[in-house]
Amino acid sequence: MSRFVVCVTRAMLAIASTAHAQVPNGQLPQRWILAGDSIQAQVFGNAEFNLPGGDARDLTASIIMQDTGVAIQNVSSPGATMTTATVFAGLKDQQAMLSFIDGFFGATGIIITIGVNDSGGTVSANTYRADYSGLVAFALRSGLQVVCVPPLNEPNEVADVNVSRRFAFQIATFFACVGAGVPAENIFNPAAVGIVPDPADPAKRRLFASSRANGQLLLDNIHLSSAGHRQFADRLIDFMVARGFWRRR
Repeated sequence: MSRFVVCVTRAMLAIASTAHAQVPNGQLPQRWILAGDSIQAQVFGNAEFNLPGGDARDLTASIIMQDTGVAIQNVSSPGATMTTATVFAGLKDQQAMLSFIDGFFGATGIIITIGVNDSGGTVSANTYRADYSGLVAFALRSGLQVVCVPPLNEPNEVADVNVSRRFAFQIATFFACVGAGVPAENIFNPAAVGIVPDPADPAKRRLFASSRANGQLLLDNIHLSSAGHRQFADRLIDFMVARGFWRRR
């Protein structure tokens, strides 16, 4: 190998190592991971209010990027769970994916919006809590900020773990995150800002998917319409701004 090649190689290695060392995460544009299920993966139609679905510009992730300039790396997947099911790996088993996205200069944080499918399955709330806590602990060790979002409410939800399985998983989410080291104020509760399915309230029905079959209006009560994504994004941005994470444009 010639002296020139050796010198160039050494120079390139020096530049690479210097760049990695001298560009702290805070000086780069923010990158946040949004990890969830179909609620954040798709925009669903609302037949009652003639809101079409399917346009990715209406996703929570897209709205956040446009309104704040923060890069959102949306890894939400339909049917996703925290706990691994018999067929598909859960989010708890995606540590390699998080490390890949965290990347060379590091992501800023992760927003976890998952749990509806876990609550609708057969996994116990205790197993869910342990798996959730393990993933959060990994993210914190990796230097990521963590914001936890409990599963959305079900209609007419009763605040009793013996009555509502969904409520039990919301409580499990809270204690999993706090127990792993996430400050309680970094838990974003959609129900507290009005994102709650209520078949008796037209304003709430507008936020969630609906369809018509044989002249009957069918309410989804889980997935967000474009209006639902807009409200979710707006309230999440407010939440993140209040905690000093983001700024509106």
